[in-house]
Amino acid sequence: MVVKLKICGNATLSDIIEISKLDVDYVGIVTDPISQRFAKKEFIGFVKKYIGKPIVNVMVNIQINNKIVDELKTSDYIQIHRVLNDSELEILRSYDTKRIILYVPASFEYKKYLDKVVNIVDMVLIDSVRKGVSVDFNVFASFIREYPNLGVGGKINIENALSFINLNPAWIDISSSVEIYPGKKDLTKVKKIVEVVKYGDPFNK
Repeated sequence: MVVKLKICGNATLSDIIEISKLDVDYVGIVTDPISQRFAKKEFIGFVKKYIGKPIVNVMVNIQINNKIVDELKTSDYIQIHRVLNDSELEILRSYDTKRIILYVPASFEYKKYLDKVVNIVDMVLIDSVRKGVSVDFNVFASFIREYPNLGVGGKINIENALSFINLNPAWIDISSSVEIYPGKKDLTKVKKIVEVVKYGDPFNK
């Protein structure tokens, strides 16, 4: 299986246009004001005029209600980057779950939560337990042995990406490791991570 690549936290149109020309599968835009990489929701509609790559609208504090339908009208995918309660998970079943990505913290404490969400959505992202912390490799390795269609993110960079790729995740989520500052990408680093994820070449030869 070819590992897909999502470059997330994009907040400038020029970066997104250049990234869309590369072998990148998903472009992530964070529309939750809680993030340093925040972009207004209207930005997604503007971006779609310029690129054809699938756009993932990343939110944290979204309410699980009919507003999800409205978000899916402008975004190809919605990523909900928080742990949901059981009632919220049940509500999600009534929506287009093939286009909803759920976050699961990379901790064995959340194994039972993972068991639930894999039966609700097709795309699950195993990511750091909290902001600024690297994803736990051993936890992800354990989770993906049981559920082989997981994505992974959390401080993955050029140096450690191959170890995660060797676990054959569905996709790798990259953000801070290819930034100049939050929301602004270093396109040279983006190109290098594309080489690593897609072609296994850490030196971009």
